[in-house]
Amino acid sequence: MQKTKYTEFIDSLVKTINPFISDSWGKRSILLLSLLFGFYFTNSLISFLLDKPVNTIFLAITIVLIMELSIRSSLISRFSLIIMSINNFRIGSTYALILEAFKLGS
Repeated sequence: MQKTKYTEFIDSLVKTINPFISDSWGKRSILLLSLLFGFYFTNSLISFLLDKPVNTIFLAITIVLIMELSIRSSLISRFSLIIMSINNFRIGSTYALILEAFKLGS
C-alpha cells in the first residue's frame, strides 16, 4: 500500500496511543485514582477553607506552587509509577482549582 499523509497520520496516532492502551490495568487504575483523588482532595480543601477567613488568592497560589514543586523536585529522569501518579494528582488538583475559580466567577 502507498504511504500517504493519511496513513502516516494513522501510524503516528497508533504509536502515540499504543503505550496508554498496552499498559496493565493496575497501572492505569492507579493513575486514574490518583487523578480523581487529586480532584477530590483539592475540591474538598478549597470548599472547607472558603468558609474560613483565609485569603483565597494566596491559598490558590500556595496549592499550585506546592503541586509544581512536588513534580519538579523529582530527579528521576524516566517516568516511574510514583512520579506519574504525583503528576496525575497535580493535574486533578489544578483542574479542581480552576473549576472552583470558574464557579466563583473570579
